[in-house]
Amino acid sequence: MTQATAKGPPRRAWCEFLVAAVALFALLLAEALLCKAIHATNFTGTDGKMAQALVLAAFKLGGLFSLTNINPLMGVGSQLLPINVWINPTYWPFMLLERQLATDVAAIVALGIFASACYFMARCFDLPPVISAIAAQLCIFIFSPLLLIFGLSTVFTLLVGNAVVYAPYMVALGLLCRLEPGSWRDVIGTGVAIFVLVLYSLACDPLWSVIGGFNWATAFAVVVFGDLRLKTVAFRLGALACSFALLLASRSLEYVYTLTRYTARVQFPALGDRARAPDLMLSTIFYSPDAKYFYATWAIGWLLGLLTLGGRSRLLVVAAVASFIVYAAGAITYVLLLNATWQVPIPAYTEQGLFVLFMTAAVAGYWGALRRCASSIGWLRRWIDSIVEAGQRAQSEARPGAGRAVAVVLACVLVMITPGILIRFAIERGEEFAERYHERFPPEPELGEYLEQRVGLADGKAFEGSVQFWNFNYDISLTIDNLWLRGVPTISEYSQLVSPPPLYFVHAVLQNNVVGALNGFVPFKGSSWAYYCNVLQMFGARFYITDKPSEEAKEAELPVVTMPRRPHWSGPPPGLWYIYEFPQPNLGNYSPTNVIVARQASDIAAIIGKEDFDFTSNVVVTAPVSESLVPASDVRMSWRRGRWHVAARSGGTSLLLLPQQFSNCLRPKDPSVRLVRADLMMTGMIFSGDVDTDIVFDNGIFSPGCRRYDLADLKELDLHIPGRVAHLTGPMLPDWNGVMTRMRAAVAALK
Repeated sequence: MTQATAKGPPRRAWCEFLVAAVALFALLLAEALLCKAIHATNFTGTDGKMAQALVLAAFKLGGLFSLTNINPLMGVGSQLLPINVWINPTYWPFMLLERQLATDVAAIVALGIFASACYFMARCFDLPPVISAIAAQLCIFIFSPLLLIFGLSTVFTLLVGNAVVYAPYMVALGLLCRLEPGSWRDVIGTGVAIFVLVLYSLACDPLWSVIGGFNWATAFAVVVFGDLRLKTVAFRLGALACSFALLLASRSLEYVYTLTRYTARVQFPALGDRARAPDLMLSTIFYSPDAKYFYATWAIGWLLGLLTLGGRSRLLVVAAVASFIVYAAGAITYVLLLNATWQVPIPAYTEQGLFVLFMTAAVAGYWGALRRCASSIGWLRRWIDSIVEAGQRAQSEARPGAGRAVAVVLACVLVMITPGILIRFAIERGEEFAERYHERFPPEPELGEYLEQRVGLADGKAFEGSVQFWNFNYDISLTIDNLWLRGVPTISEYSQLVSPPPLYFVHAVLQNNVVGALNGFVPFKGSSWAYYCNVLQMFGARFYITDKPSEEAKEAELPVVTMPRRPHWSGPPPGLWYIYEFPQPNLGNYSPTNVIVARQASDIAAIIGKEDFDFTSNVVVTAPVSESLVPASDVRMSWRRGRWHVAARSGGTSLLLLPQQFSNCLRPKDPSVRLVRADLMMTGMIFSGDVDTDIVFDNGIFSPGCRRYDLADLKELDLHIPGRVAHLTGPMLPDWNGVMTRMRAAVAALK
């Protein structure tokens, strides 16, 4: 072996690395300039602003390096949405930078990781480095601000970190594609690598990881069976079986199962079934004027790829086409199932999650067509041959690196074309779009400072109560988002993890209509204002806030202060916030002594739903308490990273009704302390003598067993909420229900 031959592969690797690095740097530079020119397009909208609050809460109030935390800010101690800020690099800028700058830097980081995963996948499917780099650069279309300009799905602008959650599936698909018959050690190695990738995705965000896995399942099936060689199929199935077995053994799949099952959305699906309107749930093509051009471009590329490509590259195109067919079939099924609830991700999420696969396969198709044309068109073939001959001649003339240098320079120029176009767009047209998508928080510093000083939560600070607004709509949610960023806790919760008992509580006890309200816990006033105040105080509410004077609060002689209200630009006119203060909020110091036992939810609701029920002296539990209870004294409840800390004294045995939702995953560090379900959804803490203990949330990705006890509780409580949300409603097609009825009639006629 000559020295030149020995150095050949390393040189080629370095050349490819250089081209990929230039392509990535140019892409990230384009994204940075776009974000600088077009303001506030990442973590935008009320969902995005809520996500900012979640990230900061996880950093400041959550347990160190913990995925699962109690949510001390949103709702009555539910679970914080499992966004793992510690291992997802997207969120690290929030630790180091000013918040608004961090939102844009986070998008740049997420795009870099997502595009790198796309490049790796494309190379595994035998696409050339330059073509792979171009495909990866086109991922920028589903990141802000371009996704807003083109009207594409907003997933990666509301919660940018989802891009990192999806990225491991692309890498895993590429690894599976490269697995060929050989040693069984290769099968095990690939299986372990896929397990690590999927586990990382689950650990970043289990909810969105499940959606990502669902989206990419068809592509994985095509890669396994599309080769049509029995031994290859067996090896690839073996690798997937190995990774699945490891996921089972690690209990991470059990964690995902129990996490999703213990939600109001899964337990009461008919109450919140998504509106099946095409503009909301099916595809961007129903509302984006540019989406049809993407699909037309993809379709042509796929067709060209099927006709001109072979081997792994063709398999990539087949995977994209098959995934599109499954997505389209799912969308049709989604709108035709008029009388069934939908338990899997909505088609719009599938479309967004597969954008990168559709785009990469189309790029591969155009590359295949270009290569076929180059081999069939005489002058083009001669031109390419002359370039190759010139490179060979340069090498033979004692300049062995000249030909390769020319190729690398040409490749770098090609991969800078797309970023160059975007950079020019940012410079020339950025001012036109600069403020188009900029939705600011309501400028209400007086309200924020007032509440932060009185009830703001911080590590090591005593719990001093929370806040309840009289309503929850888009304008108010922006104010609430701003309060969450300040560490002000609210009774209201907006989350996909709202658990069944709280929803049943507001339905059965407060007589609220909960149809269509599965993503939130927002208790409204029932028939009695006085009883509503008692319930809010039991939850821990100290302040009740309205946008106009409350006659009922005035009659109750609640003290009131006013603060300026300045809604965001599309909201109502400016006015005042009226902040009423309750006299006896539950700060962990409710210590009832009269114990009532009831096992079923309906019986509990009937007891505590009586207007004269006193939460400070009476408590309903699901199992008898053998000891006689006495009131506790010197109670202090405070928040420490990821856990509550409770200190109190008792002359005998006492029960504290904590302003914390009950779960079997709650565990007191003091083994003599016992936690019980109280008043249907709250936590009762039973202790004797002096107590000084932490209460931690023990549900983990490798230790999810406690959630099975929560699911067993649901069966014993026997929760039932009648009613269902109306189907097929939406602004795009007012008579969509009639259209679907006619479609079903046509299908029946064909049968």
